[in-house]
Amino acid sequence: MISRVWCALVAAQLGFGAYGVIVTVFAKDSKADPLVFCLLQDAGAFPVMLIAAFCIEGKVSVPSLRSIPLLMVLGFTGMFVGQLLYLLGIYLTNANLASMFQPSVPVWSALLTILSGVEPPPMFTKPHGVAKIFGIFLAVTGAVTMTIAKLGGEDSPNEESWFASGTSVGSQFVGCICLLVQVASTATYYVIQKKYIFNQPYSVWKNQPIAVTAWSYLFGALFMALASLSYINHLEKFASFSTEAFYCLVYAIFITSTMCYLLLSWCNMQAPSTIVTASWPLQSLFCALFSFIFLHKSLQLMEFFGGSFIVCGLAAVLWSSYTEDRELNMQLNERNTKAKLPHNLDWKFSEAITDGYVVVPNDDNE
Repeated sequence: MISRVWCALVAAQLGFGAYGVIVTVFAKDSKADPLVFCLLQDAGAFPVMLIAAFCIEGKVSVPSLRSIPLLMVLGFTGMFVGQLLYLLGIYLTNANLASMFQPSVPVWSALLTILSGVEPPPMFTKPHGVAKIFGIFLAVTGAVTMTIAKLGGEDSPNEESWFASGTSVGSQFVGCICLLVQVASTATYYVIQKKYIFNQPYSVWKNQPIAVTAWSYLFGALFMALASLSYINHLEKFASFSTEAFYCLVYAIFITSTMCYLLLSWCNMQAPSTIVTASWPLQSLFCALFSFIFLHKSLQLMEFFGGSFIVCGLAAVLWSSYTEDRELNMQLNERNTKAKLPHNLDWKFSEAITDGYVVVPNDDNE
């Protein structure tokens, strides 16, 4: 199961990494409004996910009134805030600076899971506990190293955002605030999904990761629609959508939203949230590789070192997850074995009669 989870995580981050290249090739100069783009993305992904839920899970569950608030929170944190503030951060700063914030997602996730009680704090007295924290730190360091190398490269000049042109001097600062809130909101989305859906034994959505993601996208699209009401007097923003932006939108609907988010939701059902978000630094690695292959951007020496750090860090997290899972299974098997033995230290004669190990004859049968 662990190998399948990690294959799904790598495939999801591969799709996210290619998304940056797709945006650069097809939508860099299209100047599509970020709110309109996110609205069309979420509205288009919702029916695709419902069809996927029906084909794969065999049914499409309609949310009850009791589950609507939770789905609204997921749609707000994961889709509305996570997607919109990411594009706003790119427009107010640049793509390089935006990519520098993404490796902090596993750090936020590890902090939130410990504070909310979703996962116990790592045991620093055991090797797998140290390996988990060290692996996350090493992967984040590698992603930051690759981003710094990208910022300092000759083929990556300091790009000026068209979205911020003509605005106040503080647009860069506002963009950084948007990116900071975006990474924290992304981590919050997966922690809430894990705690209140996949960790709840009586949850209706416990075994329906596709359906819960689809309905979350619906509420994310509703929040986008409410926010787009501010454009009621600027309808030209909906009409000015170029062909290049349409190609990027198709990729965002079918790959970034449908495939990647569904894979991550399934992984979040099978593994801890910290393991799911630990794969986030792979985005920087895949984006750099795709830029080298398709955009012919040279790789700096620091990018090679950063990529090595990411691979080594994720290998440490993978080993930690495997060791922790094996140790837990051994403890459960040992506990079940002791429970079946009537001659353990806590065994009492009265409990033996109750459990049926000792049969006391009835006086009427004498």
